[in-house]
This record gives sequence, structure tokens and C-alpha cells, in this order.
Amino acid sequence: MPELQFLGATGTVTGSKYLLTTGNQKVLIDCGLYQGLPALKDKNWKPFPIQPNEIDAIFITHAHLDHTGYLPKLVQLGYRGPIYATSSTAELMNIVLLDSAHLQEEEASFHKQGNGCCPDAEPLYTVQDASEALHLIKQIRFGEKFERGNLTVEFLQAGHILGSAFIRITVKENGTEETILFTGDMGRYGSPILNDPTPVTESDYLLLESTYGDRSHSTISREDALLPPIQECLKRKGCLLMPAFTIGRTQEILYTIRVLLQQNKIPPIPVYIDSPMAIDVTHIYATHHDEHDLDLEKMEKEGNSPFQFPSLNYVRTVEASKALNEAKGPIIIISANGMATGGRIMHHLVHRLPDPNTILLFVGYQAEGTRGRQLLEGAKSVKIFHQDIPVKATIMQSDTFSAHGDFTEILRWLAGFTKPPGKVFLVHGEPDGREGLKRHILEKFPSWNIELPAEAATEDLTLTLRRSS
Repeated sequence: MPELQFLGATGTVTGSKYLLTTGNQKVLIDCGLYQGLPALKDKNWKPFPIQPNEIDAIFITHAHLDHTGYLPKLVQLGYRGPIYATSSTAELMNIVLLDSAHLQEEEASFHKQGNGCCPDAEPLYTVQDASEALHLIKQIRFGEKFERGNLTVEFLQAGHILGSAFIRITVKENGTEETILFTGDMGRYGSPILNDPTPVTESDYLLLESTYGDRSHSTISREDALLPPIQECLKRKGCLLMPAFTIGRTQEILYTIRVLLQQNKIPPIPVYIDSPMAIDVTHIYATHHDEHDLDLEKMEKEGNSPFQFPSLNYVRTVEASKALNEAKGPIIIISANGMATGGRIMHHLVHRLPDPNTILLFVGYQAEGTRGRQLLEGAKSVKIFHQDIPVKATIMQSDTFSAHGDFTEILRWLAGFTKPPGKVFLVHGEPDGREGLKRHILEKFPSWNIELPAEAATEDLTLTLRRSS
């Protein structure tokens, strides 16, 4: 019978990896990098629990590094099988994996030059490893079932970021069949740009993310959430600085600014996207019309693209990025990365955090151990580039832009099931998120079987066998 092993994202929101063993094949669903606390990142360096050449195939839910970022390492260790992903996920992976590899090489070089504690440091993987991983990708269309041995696999739109998918796998063994649904990260209802999460009516097993399992997002609109910080920026003639994830968040912010401009609620304030990666991702978002929702289609038909308007500036070069340090306000700078742990945002923080006219707005989840979490928790100074940077800026946060469904949206999606899954495994959440979501699910569906798997736990999938027709 099928067996499922939880190799990551159990009790944390990074490192997603799930190994499905069935009959004569092993497949991996997601292959994510651990991020955040040093104790988590150290896990990336531990031996992989099985020989990579024993894995027959890998299925990817979406392009974020916590779901894809370990792929180059697996290839370095000997994996040579196919990597299945949607076409837009494949395009995004081409950006994020090469960028991750470049950062790995840069960090190792930094230490080797005597700037860190590890003069013999080697990168976790190289650009060559990432390139080899990208050559293994096979693109899959949403809603199209395909066979892989005794597995039938289908990718369904998840609404989290461009290309994100629920992966439904039907296993046939010894005259029986079971269905396992992996949500990856679940999107939100009514988000701009992308369609809502695909309804699902049944599955024998469900692996469900729980990032915001103990919280409900603000009910105010994205426009109402972004307007006050922009107005304050205009009043102070300062800088509204937003650390933003390059995939999804940056594009939603641009969409929202475009709406505010159309509604004449703000003047044409200069907006700078200071991230070559975010610029490339934005171009991919602009071209994948097959995943655009009706609101974005309407804007585009009216000639009001959120990805190109007069006050929007794309900053690619290092020189142009440095020049922003001298730019007078009011201005908006959107830069990566979203948790303020690396990228060009670091230089802007060094320059802008000591300025009381700066507004630092976080628009995404800040994992434990990240600089973003420190700032949200009231740090009076933060260490950046071995300097203690005083925090005089105003720190703000909005969860309105989160790309993860909160517990109310997850319950809304679960209500579409016509019968309870045989078992629900809550993954990809910190302890409070998992416990909270379990409590909320049982309040609404008291008969459901909910488990919080431990890291490396193995589950025999034998509870809900059905005779195949």
C-alpha cells in the first residue's frame, strides 16, 4: 500500500518535501529549501534521507524557494529524473533557482575572503547545479491528467502565485485506488490577478497548508490598506519602503497602486521596482493571460495595465539602485526580499531606517528568525552588513496582501468537500498555525480526522481503500 513520509515543512513554514512510495516507484512532492532561523537553514546541509537516484519523479506545486529551492542540491547529489511543473511555474523557477544558486556562490565567496566564520565554505549548490535541474523540468497544463506508472496526476489552480497548483495523485495498487491531494500553498478568494482556488469535492487524503491557520486576515480592501501608508508618505515627503516577495506580492502591490491612481485617490507618486528578479517575474505575470482573472482582463482591455504606467520605474542596474539613496520623497520603493534577509532591500534599510520620515511597510509573512520579524517585534536597531543600524523609521504591517488563505478561507474551501477525507495532515505551518487550524476545522467538522505529522514521520495510506471500477 502507498506510504507517505514527511521530509519537511512540519512545524515550520519552509522546507516542503513529501515522499510518496507506491509499488515500484517513489515520487517527491515539492523539494523546498529551509529558510529563517540558523537551526532551520542548517537542515539544508544534512544528508538527504534517501538516495536521490531512488526517486523516480518530482512534482512541484509552485515556484517559491521553500518549495523548489533544494532541487539543485538534489541534482548535485545525483537526481536525474523528471521534474513536473506548470508552464508558468517552470518559467518562474528559471529565475528563482538561478538566483538562489548565485546567492549561494556569493555567500561562500564572502566567507572564503575572510569576511565570515568559515574560510573553507562551499556553496550549498552552484549555478551549474541549478541549470541542470532546470533541464529536467517537464511542463504540465492545468486540468490535464497524465499517467506516471500506477499514478494518475492532475494539477489544479491554487490561486497562490502564478502557476501555483494543487496536485491530485490517484494511486492504483492491487485492484484498489486512493486519492491524495497536496495543496502546496493555498491562495485567497477575490485576490487580484489570479483566479480563486479550484474547488475540490473529495480526496482520500489531504495535505493542507496551515501558515495562517490561527489567524484571519483583515477584511479591509487592498486599496484601503495601502492608501494610509501612501498618504503618510506624501505628508512626510519621505520614502514608503516595502520589502516584497518578487513573485506575487510585488505584482499585487502594483495592481493596487494602479487602482488607486485610476480612482484619483493618490497623485502619480514615483514608484520604483528595485529588483531585476521582480522585474523579470512581472513580465512573466503580464504574459500569462490564461491565468488572469476577470478584473485584470478588464483593466488590460481598457489599456490600464498594472505592470506599466507613467510613474512606474523598473530599476535593473546596481548604479540606478544606488542612486535611489539620493532620491527625495515622496517616493515608493519596492524591493526584495520580502523578509528583509537579503537582496537590494538591505541597502535601502541601511540608508532609510535611521530616517524618521521613512515608512517601512511589511506586506507579507515574516518567519521566525528573520530580520523582518525582528523589526515587527519592535527592534530599536538591527544588524546589517555587520553594522548596528538604528531604527527611526515608522514600522507598519498589512496582512491584506498575504497570498496565503487564512483559516476562514481554508474552511470555506474545505466546505466544498462532499464527504470528509479519510485523514487530513496539517503541514507548512508553525506550531500555533497548525494547532489553530486543527481547532478551527474540528469546530466546523467535528468528525474529521486531523493529524499534525512530525518531521520524518511515515504514514501508511491504508485507511480509505476503494475498489477501482
